[in-house]
Amino acid sequence: MTPDADETPGSVCTTSNDDFDEYRYPEKIPYCGRNVASSLKKEIYEWYGISESERKDYTIDHLIPLSIGGDNDRRNLWPEHKEVKATRPDLEMKLYKQLRDAKIKQKIAIEKILEVKFNPETNRLRLRYRLKPVSPMQWMETGY
Repeated sequence: MTPDADETPGSVCTTSNDDFDEYRYPEKIPYCGRNVASSLKKEIYEWYGISESERKDYTIDHLIPLSIGGDNDRRNLWPEHKEVKATRPDLEMKLYKQLRDAKIKQKIAIEKILEVKFNPETNRLRLRYRLKPVSPMQWMETGY
């Protein structure tokens, strides 16, 4: 399953957001602290048709991670299967470090994370055939 682009297009933190905490990185990106109510998680699972018995296999994921400027709005949350999440173990951390070190801009970080989350098959197939998953750095250099 991938995010529903209409239901979950992603959204970013702004200074008017209730969860706004501070500006981060040389680019001065607004940062929102984590704050997702259980009732909102339940609503998202229901929208995506994930039964209560299946929810243990999923996490409610921030489509645009908080670490690169995402927020806790419903438009930025979706149920991600844990096996899919495992196909990109270091991507969010690498993007965070690049933002922190001013090696990329937020716009590029968001484009990279959305490309991977909306197209998870690349790394899933590589894992299935016991090929090394494309690393975040390889992906950013080659566009995989």
